[in-house]
Amino acid sequence: MTSTGFGWIKYEGKIYQHDIMITVSGQVVPRNETELRRKYGTAHAIDPDEIKFLLKEQPEVIVVGTGQEGMAKLTNEAKNVIMQSSVRVIEGPIPAACKKFDELKGKKAALFHVTC
Repeated sequence: MTSTGFGWIKYEGKIYQHDIMITVSGQVVPRNETELRRKYGTAHAIDPDEIKFLLKEQPEVIVVGTGQEGMAKLTNEAKNVIMQSSVRVIEGPIPAACKKFDELKGKKAALFHVTC
């Protein structure tokens, strides 16, 4: 069961107090918020390199938790990467995204922004 509150997410029984990506194999990787802030001025931008990383294990679907209030957004470049793949993307505020992630079967990956 995946659960969340402002500034944290619980996945597989462990609480993370930062944004995370979850690969198809279940590996949890922190987002590089420092690099995102340098590149975009904010960690609310979802970078194409993050999507490419999640695509490596060929998920059928990627769930994007856009923050507690939905402030994070896919960049246009990230949207282009998705459009060039056959993967389905489900975006939404992180509470709903966590629920959807838990409900999905098959090969899934995720990116969760835990604040805003």
